Amino acid sequence: MTKRENWLRLLRNDEPRWISEPWEAFKGNYANTFVADPVSTESKGVQKVGEFEDQWGVTWKLIEGHRPNPFVTNENKRIKDISKWQEQIQLPPLQGHDWHEAAEYAANVDRNEFLVGSLILSGLFELSHNLMGFEDALCNYMLEPKHMFDLIGALADWKIEHLRQVIDNIRPDVILFHDDWGNKDNLFLPPDTWREIIKPHQSRIVEFVKSQGVIYLHHSDSICEPIIEDMVEIGIDAWQGIIPQNNIQEIQKKLQGRMALIGGIDAQVIDMAQAEEDVIRTEVRRCIDEYCPHGFFIPCIPNMFPINPEVKKIYEDELNTYGKNFFS
Repeated sequence: MTKRENWLRLLRNDEPRWISEPWEAFKGNYANTFVADPVSTESKGVQKVGEFEDQWGVTWKLIEGHRPNPFVTNENKRIKDISKWQEQIQLPPLQGHDWHEAAEYAANVDRNEFLVGSLILSGLFELSHNLMGFEDALCNYMLEPKHMFDLIGALADWKIEHLRQVIDNIRPDVILFHDDWGNKDNLFLPPDTWREIIKPHQSRIVEFVKSQGVIYLHHSDSICEPIIEDMVEIGIDAWQGIIPQNNIQEIQKKLQGRMALIGGIDAQVIDMAQAEEDVIRTEVRRCIDEYCPHGFFIPCIPNMFPINPEVKKIYEDELNTYGKNFFS
């Protein structure tokens, strides 16, 4: 059985042979997993230590040795008045990008052995608070729902056209759409607000991806338990990023395989330089033992990859060794 087939069988609970590092079946030139596309790459802007702008006009700050993060202030935020958002932002161009390198890379992947995946960063909620700051975004979702609905609709239209180009040029097997909807304690938005403003447009994105025969994974390494039925309803194939602060076993009982889950390993326990090897291995085994017997589950650190290199080595080794004969 190939790595590709085994990963798909894990997702579908269709007699997989082994459990392994969650991205072993993917072949890409970004993080050795996903195929980088020019729209995503160029939208990030020219990253440098200190402050820089992306193509949305959002200011980011990069501290050496860390990842860049949005650095939104009252002075530099793009949307200062949500009622005038159309006058204050300009959607980055989607035409004129050179797809040759991405298309060629994807075409040369052995699709019998590997999956081709595309990672779409800064989803609808994340992009909205990048453009106006987190505090303004939360207030506007509550106080200005009509304007926020229209803004999110425009962002979704842009994302769908981006996805159309990704699918036309790369023909991915899997889209991983990144949009954190909560933190370790709760959703960022009340469920009814999320349903009113985010859900209709997210549904359009999922519907488009799946209409092209592509598997849709949604990344949110957070609490999403209050909207789990909504995620199923809009057609998400797998929630990537489920954290153990959700009641995973109860969610599995409720889902009965209607949506797969990818995650379950507690990053707060293992992903730090001082984490001891036996603690890392114990947490990986706990995740496998508690969640894999219910099926439709792939063990993974919710934030996709461990940040600490030494943790990554041990984490992947334990997944590969303990998981190798789990179904025997």
